[in-house]
Amino acid sequence: MAVANSALAHPGSVLKTSNSAITQPGMLNVAPTQDIASYPVRFSATGSEYLRIWIVNLLLIVVTFGIYLPWAKVRKLKYFYNNTRIDEEPLDFHGEPKKMLRGTMIVGVFFLVYSKAAGFAPIAGLIAVLALLVLWPLLFRASMRFRLANTSWRGLRFRFVDSKLLEPYMCLVPPLALLLLPSTMLSFAASEPASKSAALPQGMGATMGLVFLLFLGLVPYFFWRLKRYQHNHYAWGPLKSEYRSGVGTMYGLFARTIAVVALLVLVFGGFAFALLPGVWGSGTKGGVGAMLSLLLALVPLLILFFISINIAPRAYFTARMQNLVWSRTGNRYFRFKSELMVWPYMRLQFKNYLLILITLGFYWPFAVVATKKMQLEAISLKSRIGLDALTDAARKRESDAAGDMAADLFGLDVGM
Repeated sequence: MAVANSALAHPGSVLKTSNSAITQPGMLNVAPTQDIASYPVRFSATGSEYLRIWIVNLLLIVVTFGIYLPWAKVRKLKYFYNNTRIDEEPLDFHGEPKKMLRGTMIVGVFFLVYSKAAGFAPIAGLIAVLALLVLWPLLFRASMRFRLANTSWRGLRFRFVDSKLLEPYMCLVPPLALLLLPSTMLSFAASEPASKSAALPQGMGATMGLVFLLFLGLVPYFFWRLKRYQHNHYAWGPLKSEYRSGVGTMYGLFARTIAVVALLVLVFGGFAFALLPGVWGSGTKGGVGAMLSLLLALVPLLILFFISINIAPRAYFTARMQNLVWSRTGNRYFRFKSELMVWPYMRLQFKNYLLILITLGFYWPFAVVATKKMQLEAISLKSRIGLDALTDAARKRESDAAGDMAADLFGLDVGM
């Protein structure tokens, strides 16, 4: 544990002095101090240990035709949680595989019906889409409650405390509607007789194009709404987290990620353009053999481009998103700080990709552990109150977490 410098005493809008982050203000009778103690996250899992868990899980999932999936998920979560420590105290996961199997079956049946309905008849597809718009926010909310209520630290459960049922609908219905409804409407147009709908598909195509462009323009906003919904409702004991970041920061992150893509296209396009004159010149002077040699020289460049365009923007986005979201989460008593470095994280992803290819996939568990370690150990908890005092206050709210867990009868966990 280390004491943070004075610059962290005023980390922006996260540590506002309002009591809105306190679910019951009178329950925490400890005033925050000016000194901020830093508690880094430690991750002690190893690739060799997780490899054994991964292989056993994979074999049992295959043998049981997927029925073992919840047990595999619990084994994985317990291993990763037990090796994640804050102030040398590990997290733990308490989910019951049988309950999670019930939830998995409910979600599986729902999506099976949804996938078949669209091919059955346009009206059935529309009903399925409307059902998804109604039910998916509820499933997502139930999943968040289940995951948090079954996660503990220092023996105390977390909670997900959204009291307004409208919130998940505001987050999830607009993007889902923009994605799903246009194609459903097109299926209605395609089902009309050709004599009645000769001009309809063209108009529908233009409409779908406009809706898709609108969706692309609103993706950062939708992402911001979702992250704000999640990070505004985490709770442990009497304290609830707040997310303090405007939508403009999310648009800025997406814009910089697009710039990374554009830079890669320019760089590799420049190399390819520089080689092209040699290709054409070889074709006229050195014959077909020389031209084939230069064309073969372009193949590694193209392979490297496709690998880079797949890894680099995603690695940049992941690192910056983690830093943005977690560094803006907290309240007047505590906050998180994420300092995940972009270039080391990007190098790690290139290394993981290469070794997974070389080992035909068997390096995957090592890649997962290495990625999780870098991500988690970039995060630290900054607290203006002693963790022992915070734990004592949290024990008074333990019954609330049990209530959250009991309220979720189906064990829904969609992995969010």
